[in-house]
Amino acid sequence: MKHEPVAVQDSPSAGPAVRRAVSRGRRVGLGARSAAAVTGLPDRLPLAFFAVSVVVGAGVLFGVFRPWLVLPVAAASVVATWRWVPSRFPVAGRGFAGSMAAVVLSLAWFVAQLPVVSQYVVVSRDPGFLTLEGLWLRTHASPDLPLDAATRLAAQVPGVSAGMQAYTPSGDVIQVQAQKLVPGLLASVGWLLGERGVLLGGLVIGVVALLTLYGFGRRMVGPLWALVPVAALVLSVPWAAFTRSAYTEPTTIVLVFGGLTVAWSALERRSAGRLALAGAMVGAAALARVDSTAQVVGLVLALGLASACAWDLTGDRWLLRGWAFATLAGTVGVAVGLVDLAWHSASYLDEHSSQTASLDAVLVVAIAGAAAVHVPLLRRWGRARLLWHRRGLATVTVVVVVAVAAFLISRPWWLVERHGTVGVGAATVVEVWQAHAGKAVDPARTYDEMSVTWLSWYYGWAAVLLGFGGIALAGYRAVARRDARLLTFLGVVMAPSAMYLWRVSITPDQVWAMRRFLPVTIPGLLLGATFLLATLWAGRRRWARVVAVAGTVATLVFPLFTWGSLYGVREQGGRLDEARAVCAAVGDRPVVLVAPRLPYLATIRTLCDTQVVSVDAPSRATLAELRRRLGDDTAVVVMNKGEVAWDGTEPMPVSQTRVTQWAQNLYRRPSAGWSAWSVVEVGSVQPDGSVAPLSQVSRVDQG
Repeated sequence: MKHEPVAVQDSPSAGPAVRRAVSRGRRVGLGARSAAAVTGLPDRLPLAFFAVSVVVGAGVLFGVFRPWLVLPVAAASVVATWRWVPSRFPVAGRGFAGSMAAVVLSLAWFVAQLPVVSQYVVVSRDPGFLTLEGLWLRTHASPDLPLDAATRLAAQVPGVSAGMQAYTPSGDVIQVQAQKLVPGLLASVGWLLGERGVLLGGLVIGVVALLTLYGFGRRMVGPLWALVPVAALVLSVPWAAFTRSAYTEPTTIVLVFGGLTVAWSALERRSAGRLALAGAMVGAAALARVDSTAQVVGLVLALGLASACAWDLTGDRWLLRGWAFATLAGTVGVAVGLVDLAWHSASYLDEHSSQTASLDAVLVVAIAGAAAVHVPLLRRWGRARLLWHRRGLATVTVVVVVAVAAFLISRPWWLVERHGTVGVGAATVVEVWQAHAGKAVDPARTYDEMSVTWLSWYYGWAAVLLGFGGIALAGYRAVARRDARLLTFLGVVMAPSAMYLWRVSITPDQVWAMRRFLPVTIPGLLLGATFLLATLWAGRRRWARVVAVAGTVATLVFPLFTWGSLYGVREQGGRLDEARAVCAAVGDRPVVLVAPRLPYLATIRTLCDTQVVSVDAPSRATLAELRRRLGDDTAVVVMNKGEVAWDGTEPMPVSQTRVTQWAQNLYRRPSAGWSAWSVVEVGSVQPDGSVAPLSQVSRVDQG
C-alpha cells in the first residue's frame, strides 16, 4: 500500500506560507531527525492513541484489564501501526516552527493546569463516575462491581438504600453508566503514574487532543495559521472545564480529528486502505460516547458523495473502495460501542435506546443513500450536474450555510424552546435554578435557542461569525474545486453540529451545556474561522490583511476575558484526600453512610472497596438491625454534623475539607466558584443502635 505523497504545495487549500516553506527546503537547528520527530508528533500521537484505545477498550470489554496484559499488547500495537502514519508533513522552515510551537503550547498548558486538576470523586455529575471507574479499573480486571450482601440487604430493610447515582444492579454485578474506553484510559495512566495519575488522565488526553487538532489544522490552513484554533481552545473556559476533570470529549477530539488527518492524507495519496483506517478512528469514538455515530454518518455521506460524483477525476474506483472500507470500519466501531454498552451498561443503553436507535437508523439510511447514488444512471446524472454547474452549486452551498447561520443566531430573538418533561430529570433542576435566579419558573424550557449564543459567550461573536464564514468558504471550495478533503471535514463536523445546534439535549446550565459542542463543533468552528482568516491574508490586499489581523486578535484575546476568577478554582478540591481518610478509618468494615444531601455512596463503595448502605435519618432500631445483619464491626460514616446522636463524646472528625466548585448558571457563563466545609465523622454501631466513636481515629485536616 505504498503511494507517492502529494506535495503539500500542490494542495489547493494549503496556505502560501506552507508553499514558501517547502520551496525554501531549509532544515532548522536540532538536526534533521530531531526536527522530523517534532514535526511528525502531531500525526503520530493520535495514531498511537487509537492503537492503545483499541487494546484498552478490548481489555475492559472482555474483563481482562490487567497491566501485565494490556500494556505490552498496547506497546506492540503502537509499533505494529507505526508505519500507518499519514503522509509526512514538510519539516522545512515553518513546518518545524509551527509544530514546535504547538508542542510547547500544549505542554505549557498542561503544566499550568497541574495545580488545579480536579478531585471529582463524588457522583454529582459525569466526572464523578468516570473518575471512580478509572480508579476501580486500576486495581480490577472488570468494570463491573460485584453485587454484595449489603446491596441485597437494602431492599429488605425499610429506609435503607444501596442505590448509587449512575450505578445500576444487573444480575450479579453493579454496572456503571456509559462506555468504558475513557475510564480504561484513565486507569492506564494510573498504572504508570499511580492513583493521582487517574486524576491527571484528562490533562494527558488533553495534550494529545491539542496536538491532534494542530496536526489536522496545519493540513487545512498551514503550519502557522493552525496555531490559532489550538491557542483559542487552550485559552477558553470550556477546554479547562472538560480536561481538568474526567470527560469523554477530549478523547473524541483525538479520534475524530486524528481520523480526519488520516482521511486528508489518504485522499491526497489516493489510498483506499488509509481511508479504512480513517473510518476506524472516527468509528472508535463510539467507544467513548454514545452519540459518536453522528460523526460516522458525516464521514459516510461525504466520502459517498465524493465517490459517486467523481470528485477525484484522476480515477474514482479507488475512492469507491475507500468509501466502502471506511464505511465498514466506522460501522464496526459503532457496533463495538453498542456491545460495550450491552455488556457493561445495559440500563444506560436502555435509557438511551431511542437516541441510539435514531442515530443507527440515520447511519443505515446514509449508507443506503450513498450506495444508491453509485447506481450508474444516478452516478452519470450527478457527475454531469456537478461538472456543468459546480460554480452554481458552490454558490448555493454558501447561501445555505449563511441562511442556517442566520436562523440559528437569531433564534433567541423570536423563539423559546420547550422540550423538557416537567417533573423529570433536567426539568426539575432547571426549575430550581430559575427560582434561585428570580426568573419566571418554566421547567419545560430547554434553552435550545441559545446554542450559538452560548458559543459567543466563550469565544466571542467575531470567532462565531468568522467560523460560519469559513465553513461557507470551505463548502464553496469543496464543490467548486471538487476538493474531497474539505468535503470530508465538512461532513464529519456538520453532522453532529447540526444535531446539537438545533436541539442541545442536555441540562442547560453553564459551563456544563458546552459539552455538546466541544468534541466537534467548537474545533470545527475555530478551524473554519482560521480558514477564512488565512484566505484573507493570502489575498495580499491591504483591507483583507487588516481584517485577518483584527479577526485573529479577536479570536485569541476574547477568551481571556471570560475567566473571571475561575482559573484558581479546583473542582471538588480536597475530595480524594477526604475519601482516603474515610477509607483509612473504616478499613474493611461494612459501612452505613449518613449523607442526606451528598451522593457519596459510590465513593465509599469504589475507593474503600467495602460494603455500604445509605440511611438518611437513621433511628436506633434501624442501626441495630443493620448491625445484626452486616456484622458487629459495622461502621457509620456521617457527612453532616447533627445527623447522628453519639453515645457519649462526639468523635474527632477524620477529615475537615474545604471543598471548592465552579458556580453554575443558566443565564450567563460562570465567572467564579464557591467553597464549603465538608466534615466527616466515623463511628461504630453498638448493639442497641447507638453510635460510639471509633477508637484510634486520627484527625486529617485538609483545610
